Amino acid sequence: MTVNRHSSRGTRPSSFRLEFTAFCEAHRDAYLRYAQVRIEDRAEAVRCVDAVLEAVQARWVAVLGSACPAAQVWRELRDETGHRTVGVARRSARFHAVLRDDQADILVLHRHLLLPVDHAASLMGLADHDARALLRGAERDFESLPDR
Repeated sequence: MTVNRHSSRGTRPSSFRLEFTAFCEAHRDAYLRYAQVRIEDRAEAVRCVDAVLEAVQARWVAVLGSACPAAQVWRELRDETGHRTVGVARRSARFHAVLRDDQADILVLHRHLLLPVDHAASLMGLADHDARALLRGAERDFESLPDR
C-alpha cells in the first residue's frame, strides 16, 4: 500500500495518523478480498483499495467526524469497485446487477467471502441486527429471482 503514514499535509495530531493506520490494518485485507471478487483482477483490486484508502487518508479527520466512518469508507470502496468492474460474470457479480448495493454487499461478504455477519456488519458500518435483517432480505430477494 502506498499510503503515506507520515504526511506533512496540514497539522494532524499523531493519534489521527495512528487511528488511520489501525483502521487500514483492521480493514484492508477484507477490502482487498471484496474488491478482488468484484473486479476479478488482483492487481486492479490492489490499486482500487489503495486509491480509496489514499483518498480517505487525505481527509481522515473529516471522515472521523462523520456519523459512521466505516460506513463512509465502505460506500467509497463500493463505488470505486463498481467503476472498475467490467464484464464480470461470476455469480457474486450478479448480486450487484440484481439487488440493491447494500444487499449485494452483504451477500458477497457473507456467502462468497464467508465472513461472519458481525464482521460484515463492522466493515459496512452497520449494527449487527441491521446486517442480519439486510442479509435475510437479500437472500429472500435473490432466491425469488427467476434464472438466478
